[in-house]
Amino acid sequence: MQGLNEDVVCEFLAAHPDVLERIVTGPTVTRETFQRWSLRRASLTRKHSRKDFGDATLESRRRAILDHADNRVRILYELSQFCAQLVGTEAVELVIQNNEGAFTCKKTSEGELKLRKASFFSNNALWLTCLELSSTLVLKLKKHRKPASYVQSIINCAHQTIGELHFFVPVPETEKRWLNTLCMWASSVNYFAELSTHALASNGTEETHDNVARQRKLANFLLDVAKSIFHDIVSMDSVIIKVMNFAQKLVDADRASLFLVDAKSKEIYARIFDVGTGEEEHSRLSDTPQKEIRFDISKGIAGYVASTGEGLNIEEAYEDERFNAEVDSKTGYVTKTILCMPIFIRGAVIGVVQMVNKHTGVFTKQDEDSFEIFAVYCGLALHHAKLYDKIRRSEQKYRVALEVLAYHSVCNKDEVNKLKKIQINERVMELETFDFNGMRLSELEKPLYAVYMFRTLFSETLRFDVDDLTRFVLTVRKNYRRVAYHNWAHGWSVAHAMFVLLMKNKSLFTPNEALALFVSCLCHDLDHRGKNNAYMKTMSTPLAAIYTTSVMEHHHFNQTVTILQQDGHNILKSLTSDEYKQTLGLIKHCILATDLALFFANKARLNKIVDAGDFDITSPDHRSLTQAVLMTGCDLIASAKPWSIQTETVKVIFEEFYDQGDAERLSGKQPMAMMDRQQAHQLPQMQVGFMRGICLPCYELIGKVLPRAISLRDRCEYNATKWEELATEQKKSEEKLST
Repeated sequence: MQGLNEDVVCEFLAAHPDVLERIVTGPTVTRETFQRWSLRRASLTRKHSRKDFGDATLESRRRAILDHADNRVRILYELSQFCAQLVGTEAVELVIQNNEGAFTCKKTSEGELKLRKASFFSNNALWLTCLELSSTLVLKLKKHRKPASYVQSIINCAHQTIGELHFFVPVPETEKRWLNTLCMWASSVNYFAELSTHALASNGTEETHDNVARQRKLANFLLDVAKSIFHDIVSMDSVIIKVMNFAQKLVDADRASLFLVDAKSKEIYARIFDVGTGEEEHSRLSDTPQKEIRFDISKGIAGYVASTGEGLNIEEAYEDERFNAEVDSKTGYVTKTILCMPIFIRGAVIGVVQMVNKHTGVFTKQDEDSFEIFAVYCGLALHHAKLYDKIRRSEQKYRVALEVLAYHSVCNKDEVNKLKKIQINERVMELETFDFNGMRLSELEKPLYAVYMFRTLFSETLRFDVDDLTRFVLTVRKNYRRVAYHNWAHGWSVAHAMFVLLMKNKSLFTPNEALALFVSCLCHDLDHRGKNNAYMKTMSTPLAAIYTTSVMEHHHFNQTVTILQQDGHNILKSLTSDEYKQTLGLIKHCILATDLALFFANKARLNKIVDAGDFDITSPDHRSLTQAVLMTGCDLIASAKPWSIQTETVKVIFEEFYDQGDAERLSGKQPMAMMDRQQAHQLPQMQVGFMRGICLPCYELIGKVLPRAISLRDRCEYNATKWEELATEQKKSEEKLST
């Protein structure tokens, strides 16, 4: 037994496969283990079969298709080999349809494929098993075959089925989409090549030869397009950049822009507005995402093409009344010639490509014709990229939903009955002041007072079921996570601040507006994970994949809607359909406004209006800005509480910050000073910056709009001064230690 090792055992099993079979299929190996081995074997086999799926293989396939563009059988054979490598199988069955009868293939000594008539097939089809073994092509005619696991049809641009690929291994959904895309592009090239061959046969003039040469050059270009876009089709921005770059090359333009059509809003929009020539420009656009811009579909040259579906070839841009010269005046760029062409999918315009300033002369009819063919590829690429984006977002939403369901639950009957037994029948005056300390309330008292505040505000203006309200409040409590700061206690405090504001300014907002504001405050941080938006994006969390802006705030709103949709939780059910939509829309606006990244723009706009003396609370825009700023003020209410409450709250806030910093450090990232536990001694100084830079400007603005809330600014000023004193003492202590 001393000489027994792994090599000896492997050698023995290789020489006695029957022993290995008895072990593997015997009772000592469980079904789960056997299935796991099988899956691993299949994965390794597929990976091994793809070992040659590189640039060299792609180039050889591409060259073969170009050299045999007039030979449908050869093109379909090369396509079948490519698809076999993509799926990771050793064989694929190719079925070539032909109206004159079935054909078989024979390989000559020169390596060319020739056709021979085979009359014994009644279905006018050729069944071929195409294998490539030791660089030798083997073609086998099969009368009997097992059913295919998946069949991929090959349909040309004339909607004719010219062949089928039969796979006898399971093909994942993702690879089915790749196969579908590849077959559509390859069959399109074959169709146009056959048109060119037919034209050459019917007309032997020099002009026809030139046309065929151009068609072959275009086919070569389109194959490069297919190869390039194929690799990045899962990224919409990458596809857009590639489409614009290829559009430039196709018509020799200086610049190109691509606009997508938003059929719902009747607008055209672009995330990547303009691409110039050169790799440096391409890289810059890839690394620096640009802000989305939108235009009304009825305006401009691109809008005209998008709305009519007709291309425009403009030789003098400034002489066309539809041209907008404002962009040129801002950038200094001079637009001369424009070729603006639509991109269709299923008969509808989904996008517009605008190419500017042809390097040599003006855009020609040939440029227009070439782009019409190129637009087919653009449409397919953009359509599939959108599908992949939707699938990816759906998968991420599914993951988030599972996570939320695993963590949360709806309140139970015992909790509802327990809360209903306790009633607050008298007015609680101290609750109507900003100084009220919600931290001293028990877990039972918080939902009790939340119900009390709701009933106090809306008993006379809104019909609601008390049981529904109780269930709603208790379920909201359950949907706050047990994190250090952004928990149920914080949500309650923010709702209390809004309650006081609404009680002091009862006639300021309509009952439905007040309802939206209060509910928004109560729910504004639902399912908060104790991590900010920057962390979500940096760590590539599922939530960051779903929402590109205000990540957590969008999630908080969606959680609010989810609770309202639960049976017995809809406190808005007495509203009419229009009122319900308006109230829900305002709730979304208010919750998103708690993203501090949006506060600065809101503050600047409202300050400008107030300072100019133009503020009018009845103006929808002014009203919306006021509501947004009030949400921020309530969210920051801890900074305007008495000093004892303020200091206690700040400790909790920074404990959550430090938890995030610890998580970032574990991931190999250096946290910012505010999140760094090692920089805790700088807390007073950082708090001064926060109070002076964000909180005080917020409450000063609220004081201008709502004079009855001026006490918030005064309390915040007092607290900021106290933090400055602590920061000064801290600095003196550090100086003493350093000396």
